[in-house]
Amino acid sequence: MTLMVAAVALPRDVAAVVFVTAMVLMLLIVRDDKRRHGMFVSGYQRGRTVWIVAAISVLIFSALVIVLTQFEDPTDDPWFWVTLSIVALGTSGLSWIWERVYRADVREGRL
Repeated sequence: MTLMVAAVALPRDVAAVVFVTAMVLMLLIVRDDKRRHGMFVSGYQRGRTVWIVAAISVLIFSALVIVLTQFEDPTDDPWFWVTLSIVALGTSGLSWIWERVYRADVREGRL
């Protein structure tokens, strides 16, 4: 997700490479999950995890607004990189929480 946020603000030639890299990484994650677990769970589902996906969405949307409106030359502005770091840490932390809640729901038969 951090790469996607970065791609919208970077110069077009760099953005294309970053976007393609993000898509390839996503395909590798799906492939690895299917190989190791026999399936891929996207995270977009009903249940207790909805609030976590909503928080991730708000974080990403907020970061998109910030990088599109606050930085004239994002690569030279340290706050651009701080924003991307917040997205990376925030989405990673929320993803970790999502997995814990999802696994608890599976164990307790809530799905």
